[in-house]
Amino acid sequence: MQVQIITGDQGTGKITRLHAIQAKLKGQGIEAPIMVGEHCTTPFFINQIADKAKAGEKQFLADDCTRFQIQAVMELKARGIHSGIPSDFVVHLVRQA
Repeated sequence: MQVQIITGDQGTGKITRLHAIQAKLKGQGIEAPIMVGEHCTTPFFINQIADKAKAGEKQFLADDCTRFQIQAVMELKARGIHSGIPSDFVVHLVRQA
């Protein structure tokens, strides 16, 4: 699993970058909705990543992620092959400002 964390102060274009990633994927025929981290618990957030990866999706996009969600994603990544998530699965996270 690969993780890209987009950080910055409010109004610095973080969501614009995420939308650009989404548009690029759409141009390749890949639908990748943007999940809003602050609207869910950390366990639910991690389960969404795992479920999408195991369903064969290759990308996960999320905006307004809490530091706890990002920490949980990094812990999941650290598990490597034992996480059950393919190494080519890419997670794009925007950290809350």
